[in-house]
Amino acid sequence: MISKYLIIQIDIAQGTQWGNDQTIEPIRKIFIPSVKNYCERYGYDYVLIDESTYEKKYKSFDFLETKNKHYSFERYFHFQNNYDFTIYIDNDVYIYPDAKPLPKIKGLMNVREPEGNSSRIFREVNNLDIKIGYYNSGVTFCDKETAKLLSNYMINRLKNKLISKGKNSDNMMLNEFILENNTLFRELSAEWNYTPFLPNANKVINPHFFHFVGILGKQIINKLQKSKINIEHFLNEFKKIN
Repeated sequence: MISKYLIIQIDIAQGTQWGNDQTIEPIRKIFIPSVKNYCERYGYDYVLIDESTYEKKYKSFDFLETKNKHYSFERYFHFQNNYDFTIYIDNDVYIYPDAKPLPKIKGLMNVREPEGNSSRIFREVNNLDIKIGYYNSGVTFCDKETAKLLSNYMINRLKNKLISKGKNSDNMMLNEFILENNTLFRELSAEWNYTPFLPNANKVINPHFFHFVGILGKQIINKLQKSKINIEHFLNEFKKIN
């Protein structure tokens, strides 16, 4: 029996936590289409969420730090499904045309973030050893059972207003889930969520998914446009030198 894969992205309202109207244009014209093309190439089902289930059910945006961060949380309403595997990808991720098919997925899989402020805060508030990683939620792979467990965990926290320690973000909450369910977690190699603009990032040879994560990533998107540099050309050239 052939396994069924679902790839989820979100594009609600402003479309990104950190960007502006200038940032959103290439996200909608280049990045999201690159993910759709990837799905077509390998036969994965795809859904773009453009309406807020959170807003319909809970009205006020009072759970996470900012209104836009609630839109990142939307994914968890859609992890309850009949697919064998559910994959979430931020809308500021570009997938290269030569990207390989998804790796074998078991449990929950994310890429470790380079050492930075978020990892420091996470370890401090939870009294953790330096060896404990902090993982980026922008690319998340789950098998069916783990996707349902993660969805129930997140929505239960929402209903009970159980915010995360440290930063009040969905990313910090995901890392708390990993901490509590470490036997279900497997670290994903960095080519599946390459974040070269984060401080202390290591170079990755031949990445599959390129992530313009955070404020700096969005600033770079805007600078490329201001300088009239073709973003896809930039991404291909960046890949060559890495």
